[in-house]
Amino acid sequence: MLSRHEWDRLAEIEAALASADPEFVERFDRFDGSSTWEGVRKLMLFALLSIVALTAVVFLVSGFVWISAGLAALTAVGTAIVVYDLRRRARD
Repeated sequence: MLSRHEWDRLAEIEAALASADPEFVERFDRFDGSSTWEGVRKLMLFALLSIVALTAVVFLVSGFVWISAGLAALTAVGTAIVVYDLRRRARD
């Protein structure tokens, strides 16, 4: 845990950085954790949904219709959740 003096010193450093380079500080003010990982997150979700969909096709071709239908439903639900989340994030 930081002492009061250390907190004050950190505040002074932050104020000095803000006055020296406001654009740099603005980048961190906007940072919410999703800017660097958003593309990776989208790619991972797309890959996961693609694998599930392709597995459903393989099961369908193999004759496992019920398993294929379940995986297709899982893919549809996952896709709906992703689309809803992306639209919600776009509005925010």
